[in-house]
Amino acid sequence: MSILKVARLGHPVLRQKASDVEIKDIKAGKFAALIDDMVETMHAYEGVGLAGPQVHLPLRIFVFEVQERVAKRR
Repeated sequence: MSILKVARLGHPVLRQKASDVEIKDIKAGKFAALIDDMVETMHAYEGVGLAGPQVHLPLRIFVFEVQERVAKRR
């Protein structure tokens, strides 16, 4: 796994239209390495979510994480 380069607010890549990602491709594992890298990057930046365009990829894919203690709040 590796830490990906993250685009900052105002970067043109964040304004580009992102392409759809097929669920069947995700289930088939075609994006497994990317998803792992995105999660590692999100953790490195101490974030709670990360989208494809934020890592310079024009793809409609995102990862997020909710800590168990936060998820249990009502």
